[in-house]
Amino acid sequence: MPLVLDKIDMILIKALLEDGRLSYRRLAKIAKVSTPTAEARIKRMLSTGFIRKISPIFDFEKVSQGVSAILRLKVDPSLINEFTSYLSSLDEVRNLFLTTGDSNLLLRVACSSTDELQSFLDTKIYNRAGISFVDSCVITKTIKDEQGFSIKPEIRIQLICDYCGGEIKGAPFKLRVGESVRYLCCKTCLEAYKEKYGSRISKLQKVSP
Repeated sequence: MPLVLDKIDMILIKALLEDGRLSYRRLAKIAKVSTPTAEARIKRMLSTGFIRKISPIFDFEKVSQGVSAILRLKVDPSLINEFTSYLSSLDEVRNLFLTTGDSNLLLRVACSSTDELQSFLDTKIYNRAGISFVDSCVITKTIKDEQGFSIKPEIRIQLICDYCGGEIKGAPFKLRVGESVRYLCCKTCLEAYKEKYGSRISKLQKVSP
């Protein structure tokens, strides 16, 4: 059963997108809720994995040196998993998407110079087996760079069981672990999780307020 985010969650998400440094107290004031409520909402979204991390967003227009480029690749479908794993390990690759159309991979790379970009293409792209098409274009100016979906009320987050990794179809079993919540698909997984992580859960419960 998906977890539905409401208007308060949307306000908190948008505030964090604008400034990830905001305190729970400031977030609560923006959302017009209590500080504990704002904190609980953020931690719930972290627990579900919807918010993976809160990290700085850099304005690369301020960097005196550096170049970003968009690459479109056509990769043999039988090699796609191996190749995407390889690309994900490269520091230069900042975004990676599977796509439809003439190409099946879209990526954004960041290099220190055009020479480094060319070296990246020569040594890490062109020489790989299974690539039949490569198209690249250098980004000259970033006009808008936002999250990959529109933040609107009633977003549904599909929950995954924290023990078996399966999709949670019905109402989840919830287990508080320290300051976070674990979501389990059934009573069997709940009990198995408790048995496997029992000592860790006990330690976290002792130090939690």
